[in-house]
Amino acid sequence: MGGLNALAWRSLLARPLRTGLTVVGIALGVAVLFAALATSAGIEAGIDATVSGIIGRADLRIEAFQERGLSAASVTAIAGTPGVAAAAPTLERRTYLDRDPATPDPAGYAAAVDLLGIDPAVDGQVHDLPIAAGVPLAAATGGSGAGADPNGAVGQALITERLARETGLKVGDPLAILGAQGSTPLTIVGLLAGDGPPVGTDGRTVVVTLATAGGILGTDGATRVDVLLAPGATVDATVAALGPRLTADPYVLSGPAEIAASLRASTADFQATTALIAVVALFGGAFLIFNTLSMTVAERVREVGLLRAAGTTRRQVNNLVILQAAGLGIVGSLVGVGLGALLSFGMASAVRAIGVVPIGAPVLPVGGAVVAFLVGLAVTIAAALEPAVRAGRIPPVEALRSRGEGVAAVRARLRWLIVVFAVVAAAGLAIWPSAAQVGLLRPFVVYLVLLGSTLLLPFVLGPLGRIAGLPFALLLPAEARLTRSSLVRDRSRTALTVGALAVGLAMIVALGSVAQDARRAATAWLVGVVPGDEVATSIRPIAPGEGVREQLAAIPGVARVSPIATFGLAFRGVRIDAAAVVGTDLLADGRLAFTAGDRRNALTALDAGGSAIVPRSVAERLAIQLGDTLDFTVGGGRTKAERVVGIVERGLPGRSGETIFVGWPDALGPFGVLGADAYAIRYAPGVGAGAVDALHALATGLALEPSPLERVSGSISDVLDRVFGLFDALALVAVVVAGLGIVNTLTMNVMERVREIGVLRALGMTRRQVWRMVVVEAAVLGIVGVVVGVAVGIVAGQVLVGLGGNGILQLPLDPPWRTIGLAAAFGFVVAVLAAALPARAASRISIVRAVQAE
Repeated sequence: MGGLNALAWRSLLARPLRTGLTVVGIALGVAVLFAALATSAGIEAGIDATVSGIIGRADLRIEAFQERGLSAASVTAIAGTPGVAAAAPTLERRTYLDRDPATPDPAGYAAAVDLLGIDPAVDGQVHDLPIAAGVPLAAATGGSGAGADPNGAVGQALITERLARETGLKVGDPLAILGAQGSTPLTIVGLLAGDGPPVGTDGRTVVVTLATAGGILGTDGATRVDVLLAPGATVDATVAALGPRLTADPYVLSGPAEIAASLRASTADFQATTALIAVVALFGGAFLIFNTLSMTVAERVREVGLLRAAGTTRRQVNNLVILQAAGLGIVGSLVGVGLGALLSFGMASAVRAIGVVPIGAPVLPVGGAVVAFLVGLAVTIAAALEPAVRAGRIPPVEALRSRGEGVAAVRARLRWLIVVFAVVAAAGLAIWPSAAQVGLLRPFVVYLVLLGSTLLLPFVLGPLGRIAGLPFALLLPAEARLTRSSLVRDRSRTALTVGALAVGLAMIVALGSVAQDARRAATAWLVGVVPGDEVATSIRPIAPGEGVREQLAAIPGVARVSPIATFGLAFRGVRIDAAAVVGTDLLADGRLAFTAGDRRNALTALDAGGSAIVPRSVAERLAIQLGDTLDFTVGGGRTKAERVVGIVERGLPGRSGETIFVGWPDALGPFGVLGADAYAIRYAPGVGAGAVDALHALATGLALEPSPLERVSGSISDVLDRVFGLFDALALVAVVVAGLGIVNTLTMNVMERVREIGVLRALGMTRRQVWRMVVVEAAVLGIVGVVVGVAVGIVAGQVLVGLGGNGILQLPLDPPWRTIGLAAAFGFVVAVLAAALPARAASRISIVRAVQAE
């Protein structure tokens, strides 16, 4: 057997270019896989760090359900509940830094910050606030309840290092915070390390005592209370004890596990998409491996037949090919793990964060490296099974005659594809994020579409090749005619080569469809729901009696100012999102597309109270129909009934889905909304820039942040472009792998036609014509791959988008033409560039040596 092993290595080393390209193809597929695993590990580390920063050492979080928060009495009741060792209240709001603390300027404020009020006496038992410079806030001496008066802590503040860098502030500097009664002066006593606690996404945080925060905001109580249990106490027992004590304020209970699960769900789509792209890259790499080993077997038919005649068994011949595959797999997988580590750093720096989960330096797990290595090796060996079996079946007499490739070989290769499909699918399941298990249907159907298109390729290759060759037949008739005969020389090999290219391009087109749909869905609420040209958002609820709406509406050129507030409601024991709107404003502005109910009656009913309008997605999820009565839990164990008067296409975006719509009488009354979070501003037709500038100046002075809808849409698009740009870059790896396969295929075609090319050269064909013949062959392959890839990609994109909503049959066909054009151009260029080496080799074939070749 040792001699056969040596023969296996010599066979690989005899063709260094082909072997090297195959190793690179395997390495690229494994690199994407390991990068996906490393990035997922980095996301998990980010989730753990975020959960730790959010809840600290707490076992339970009690969070206010309504804007008014948890009252001081509720905070005291929580602290006195049996089983509670420590209760750390927090009051959190968005507000502004005054531009000049010495001379407050109501005409404008700096960018918003997160104001965090804590009780220093108890917070340290639950949360870590590492101090990079200065000192912590002074401890409270008047108790740990809300409103305690910290000795010497009133007027003190901690800010994050990031906020200090951005504003130039330092320890000892004065600071002014905008509150309910104007600016409140503070003194910076310390800097929090890094971005501080993860209350927001930008690290701009100011931490003060709970009493100071209450004074600034004009409220008492807390937004939430994090509870540390006493030794021996259980979460269930503590929750049961809390129930009778907390009856005045609606609240939500959560623990570290629930917060982590929510964060994992928010990142599941990203991880699932990278896993799917890794699987597709491995699938494309399997084509390359198969073609390489098939070529090796084809080249050594005579040698294998002689070995069989000399007594070598079929199993030994099988092992010979498997051993070659194992060598390729081991080297390629090792290189791929190294490349994947580098790629994961690029992925982390490109995305940076998914929602509130930061992606720092990726984690390079040893287990992930082992998994990637084993998957690469397994796919390589699976791809070698059919060539190995075919080699073992070569009878000795085959050595005396040329090889034949009939229908049986085609069927064998189709069976091989199914085996590889199963192996790669198993690898995909192994790396699939657990939080996305419910979404397995879409990638599975897409995977079946890719496999089915590849299986059909041998049967449509001839007609497609002839059509693709028509333009070249007009310009280069001789080269095009010779190309057609070359493409059908080994139909299966050509089909697999085109299939690899088509699969890579299909993934790019499919991702383009998803990106286009995501952009449309993310911005549809802007043009279909918001009754205005721009939105002015507030860092605090603005009560109707403050006159802000009237001041904005008084600006010449402003046609309408519509207040909007988003908040949570308790329905059937779960939280759903709601929005308070003015129905007549939506009616006048032509907003909301109704799918059920009378538009005029429904929007008028909102303003009268007792009615709700539900978006279709929420209605389908909660089985709500027109005319139903919805009972919402409010404070004190009471409920508020709302009748469904309409179902609309879309609502406003909320924390966990789209919002239902209610009128302002209900929002300000039983639902406890304090005021408007934003104002939708509609300008009169033909208004000039002066009105816009005047409104922006007034809005800034009122601590509002005006944002034209175009800017909001652009910000959303920028985020999506960054994420889907990364996905496209990963999908391009599969196209590059396909390009390597084209190099192998064309090289093999040239080697099989050495004698034929020699005869053509002897008959007067020039070197340039030979070069053009190979390039035309690659171009035809590229065109066929582009056509098939685009067609399959459109179908796959419809599946990904359709099964994510109401079903593929209800989707309008709207392909991403820009992505299709770029993908087609890239695929064609890759195919033509892949012809460079084979074309050069073909044009340099010696006539004398060629006609002497067997």
